[in-house]
Amino acid sequence: MSHHFSKLQVGDSLSVRGPKGRFRYTPGSVKAFGMLAGGTGLTPMFQVSRAVLENSKDSTKIYLIYANVTFDDILLKEELDSFQKKYPGRFSVHYVLEKPPQIWNGSIGYISKELIQSFCPAPSSDIQILRCGPQMMNKAMQAHLDALGYSRDMQFQF
Repeated sequence: MSHHFSKLQVGDSLSVRGPKGRFRYTPGSVKAFGMLAGGTGLTPMFQVSRAVLENSKDSTKIYLIYANVTFDDILLKEELDSFQKKYPGRFSVHYVLEKPPQIWNGSIGYISKELIQSFCPAPSSDIQILRCGPQMMNKAMQAHLDALGYSRDMQFQF
């Protein structure tokens, strides 16, 4: 969205919709969250992560895969990296870039079934996979999750 906002001129208008869906979380209701975020789709993931991690009585684990086009598009990178350092074993983030810089330690391309399998908890009744991103990404992620055996009850799209 930031690309669209940067092209707006004073006086231009923009149609917006949302928020989409209602998500309620009770501490301890799941053992782990897998999170698939693209671009500004990080926003609800960050909010859920912060609420879970800042609750000392909540032992829920979080596995975030966060995709963007370029390194400069990564939102809240310092905060996400800080979560990973402050909450080892409870929070992990894996970055994916379509157009990475020459020196890059994350994945390249898009979130694939293989990445989900490698970085998210396996399908189970006590996990939930949250996803939020552009429409095409959400459709692809739903197909990947379905193919990997995550039931619709295990999935939530913001």
